[in-house]
Amino acid sequence: MADIHELMVAMDLRGDLSETELAELRWHVGLGSRPEHITEKTIVVNEVLDLLDDEQQPVRNENGDWVIKEFPQPAWDDGAPYAASKLPGAGGSILVRADDHHDERWALTCRWEIHPDGHAEVARLMDWLAARLHKDESFFGYQRWYEDDGPELLGVRDGTVVARRDGGFVPPFWAEADED
Repeated sequence: MADIHELMVAMDLRGDLSETELAELRWHVGLGSRPEHITEKTIVVNEVLDLLDDEQQPVRNENGDWVIKEFPQPAWDDGAPYAASKLPGAGGSILVRADDHHDERWALTCRWEIHPDGHAEVARLMDWLAARLHKDESFFGYQRWYEDDGPELLGVRDGTVVARRDGGFVPPFWAEADED
């Protein structure tokens, strides 16, 4: 059994995004390299030394704590089109500039397979995107556990992405664990 969810989003973002914001967005959706302004973080690992994998080599800092240094992870490593593994069809990301009728915007469409290990990154990206929508109604999306027949529609309410379920609004799959 797999824990894969399908996530599809299509949205228009403000046309005035800065070059720094665009670089970060491209990195998050797998269309660019990590921008220089995203730097490594120092994480204290005193209590979890025995849980570290072989790639995480702790060192002692000036306070005597065991620490590791890690770069934040993007929501999606590679935005290139790919054949989905658990879902029919293809996944990938596309970001294009639109300038129709003097209404500049960025058009973003993504379809991904998301494993629970990536929920935190997806949550951060969705919050970031919701804050930069071109217009409140310029967002469409759906989520679906890979074995479900039908999707749950996503929308933005009060600046937050929500799922529509049973006639109401609930947190999307990447935020459900936060409710406990």
